Amino acid sequence: MPIHLGVTEAGLLPGGEIKTRIAFEQLIARGIGDTIRVSLTLPNDRKHEEVVIGHKILADIREGRFRSVPVLTGLNIISCPSCSRVENEAFVDLAEKVREMTTYAASHDVTIAVMGCRVNGPGETDDADLACGAGRAT
Repeated sequence: MPIHLGVTEAGLLPGGEIKTRIAFEQLIARGIGDTIRVSLTLPNDRKHEEVVIGHKILADIREGRFRSVPVLTGLNIISCPSCSRVENEAFVDLAEKVREMTTYAASHDVTIAVMGCRVNGPGETDDADLACGAGRAT
């Protein structure tokens, strides 16, 4: 059975690409995974960038160019990939605004989840300190 890899809550650029890269480098280098999906919080007219980033990550892995794995401390904003289940088209703008409004907290170990639907949101916000989206905040 094929194994599909994806980081659903990677979020906005550039952090979303970094989180996706870390996951893929660790798994693919160990021979785990048959297909990949890069999912970032982007407006629909920029979703093609996910494919470009995926190809870039795979090329780097193939050539042995690994990025160092950073220890993620400080403010961590996770957000879903703005897929077809998003309940409000303003979701991407909300994620951007949350990032802007929380720059003051950059040195604090806080995770904020911005989710766009009721399908992935509940599970992916379990470890967040603050979660918003899909019509509610917790």
